[in-house]
Amino acid sequence: MAKKVITATNAQYYLPQIGQAVRDMLRFGKDVVIEFKEFKARRSLAQNRLMWVWNQEIAEHLREHFGQENSSEDVHEVFVRKKFGVRVIQAGNEEPIIVRKRTRKLNTKEFTEYLNWLEQYCAEYLELMLTRPDDLYMLALYGETNVAH
Repeated sequence: MAKKVITATNAQYYLPQIGQAVRDMLRFGKDVVIEFKEFKARRSLAQNRLMWVWNQEIAEHLREHFGQENSSEDVHEVFVRKKFGVRVIQAGNEEPIIVRKRTRKLNTKEFTEYLNWLEQYCAEYLELMLTRPDDLYMLALYGETNVAH
């Protein structure tokens, strides 16, 4: 059986199916492993797209106003380190390595907090109002579009 995310909305549908699948496996002499853990969604594709749109806008702003040539990847590196800091990893006698948090490991709530922080930081310290592409912004920050269905 595949992994299932059970929500208050779909529990009534999935719980009987799960129970039946367990009973079927036991009836055929198979042992069953059941694991319960809280579901934490990883960042969404919309959040990721919005972040890269903003990283490009920031790079262009830095070029126009400060004469700094930065790629969107450079901007990403700088701001993720600024927000989350870095860790130093030491393995025996090997040279220490400095690493930063990976945004791909953030859940949707953490990523929303990062995007909100980035937008506020740019407005406050760079005097840059990041764009809010209608559908992308709403989908990235609120998980929905502002278009009526």
